Amino acid sequence: MANSITAAPAVLAQGVISSLANKLPVLSGISTVFSARPGTQGMSIQVPLIGTSTATTFGSGGYLTQDDATITSSTVSLSHYKVSSRFTPSNLKEYGPQFFINNFVNTASIALAQKVMDVINTQVTNANYSASTVSGAALSYAELVAVQKTLDDAKAPTPRYAVLNSTYISDLRQDTQIVGNNVLGAQIIRDGDLGVIAGARVYQFANLAANSESLAGWVAGPDAIAFASALPETDIPGWEVANATDETTGLSVQVIMGQEQSGYMNVTATLLFGAAVGRSTSLVRLKTA
Repeated sequence: MANSITAAPAVLAQGVISSLANKLPVLSGISTVFSARPGTQGMSIQVPLIGTSTATTFGSGGYLTQDDATITSSTVSLSHYKVSSRFTPSNLKEYGPQFFINNFVNTASIALAQKVMDVINTQVTNANYSASTVSGAALSYAELVAVQKTLDDAKAPTPRYAVLNSTYISDLRQDTQIVGNNVLGAQIIRDGDLGVIAGARVYQFANLAANSESLAGWVAGPDAIAFASALPETDIPGWEVANATDETTGLSVQVIMGQEQSGYMNVTATLLFGAAVGRSTSLVRLKTA
């Protein structure tokens, strides 16, 4: 990284998006739209959900007779979130610009990743997804298999993923049917990564909220949840603005930097995004009670 605070907005933006994308692998498993156009709080984006189709006989009417492939969408309303830090010129002189760059990147990416997961987690309620299973205090491989059958019966598309709290992750790491596997077990013992279990890519969400419904995780197809983001419109006279986009996902963050009237230097990372319910039958909630 550059060691000049004058390069900080661009350096910080790139650092935050790189760290943030690594903390949100779950976005690769859900329906997403990452808009490149500027947006504001409350902006709506349509996220397409590709449905399950049935092939029909090509009759005399040709291909214009009906729509065999159903394409539906969910409307996602975007909210603007920020993480800010302030420092004085004396702070900068004492600690050096590299200290603030490194500290801010870590702080901002952790906070923004948590907010993304919180917003997604908020969608997973009984009112939005009625299918659930009571796994109890512990989760087993057999229960994941049973959940997959529920999704199969509902014709939920693949690839599927599971978001689990820390307790359920610990349960699977100790499940003898999993760790007893010669190939998968060795990997789990070595680095703790569960990978794909019973057809679902497993992600850990340590701070998963129970939503007052004993929620401990969920298993879903890619059309169950819709997520969208855009770059915020920002125009603060005299402040520097830098945007950075993750090449793999398309997720973007914006960093703004300027001097407040109080004399403090302010650095803020912002993320404009939202989540919404997709196809309600493509998700099964896992509950402790």
